[in-house]
Amino acid sequence: MFWVQALAFFFLLLLVMWGQRAPQQFGAGNVSTGQMINGFVAGTSAWGLLHTLPTSLVLLVLLLPFITADGVTRDLQRRTHELVMTTVMPVWAYVWGRYLTGLLMSIGLALLMLAAILGMGLLLHLTVSDYPLPSTDALIVLWAGMVVPATILVASLGFALSTLFPSLSTPVKVVILLAWIIGALVIPTGLANTTPPGWYVNWDPTSAVTARGLLSQYSISDLLRTATNAAQFQTAFVPIENKMPAIGSWFASHLVLAGLSVGLVLIVPLAFRRSREVIA
Repeated sequence: MFWVQALAFFFLLLLVMWGQRAPQQFGAGNVSTGQMINGFVAGTSAWGLLHTLPTSLVLLVLLLPFITADGVTRDLQRRTHELVMTTVMPVWAYVWGRYLTGLLMSIGLALLMLAAILGMGLLLHLTVSDYPLPSTDALIVLWAGMVVPATILVASLGFALSTLFPSLSTPVKVVILLAWIIGALVIPTGLANTTPPGWYVNWDPTSAVTARGLLSQYSISDLLRTATNAAQFQTAFVPIENKMPAIGSWFASHLVLAGLSVGLVLIVPLAFRRSREVIA
């Protein structure tokens, strides 16, 4: 089932990246020449990734709780928990073994996202006129700062809460998914015409508001005034859209959130009961 989910996730990401190949388009007339200059932001450029990565991350988070949360709870549901606990295996090895397996699967899906974005970027470069090569450096840095911490956060939080409260495993998954959808889709929409607070930009675990805050670093007003034709504009625009955004203020914050979630998993073996009632 996991391999089927992973394959479906990969192809869905390819479809999403194809749909978001030009997440922002613009046009303006040059005053001196009177020509209309049109252009687009490539979805796999540094600028474009700030539009596309949060959306792709939502798709990943929709899968993670169902992969990681039931690592231990599944044994209770299948009535194999007591059998496992009759062995000499220490509680910490049992709990952390389940957690690390789920985390490894989650990181695998995150790597699959990286491969899908890079692969679709290469395909678009070969098939779409004026589409630049993917910005590999920016993609890896943004993926490491936005996707990896979010993957660890959701995987760890879902696993820890479901293990501590196995009878509430389903509500835990629902709450995590609803909270992520609100944070990644609803709140950014409400902030569309306002500047988000700096602390929120740095600590937003969904990276949707983080990306929105970073978009202010990109501007093409000077280029639109000086470019004389569309070809000249598109050539000069590539270095601008591939400019690496500043990461110093938010990268560490996202890593701290991931670290805190791992810390929560560390205390789970201390609160885990070796014998408990089996979930019906």
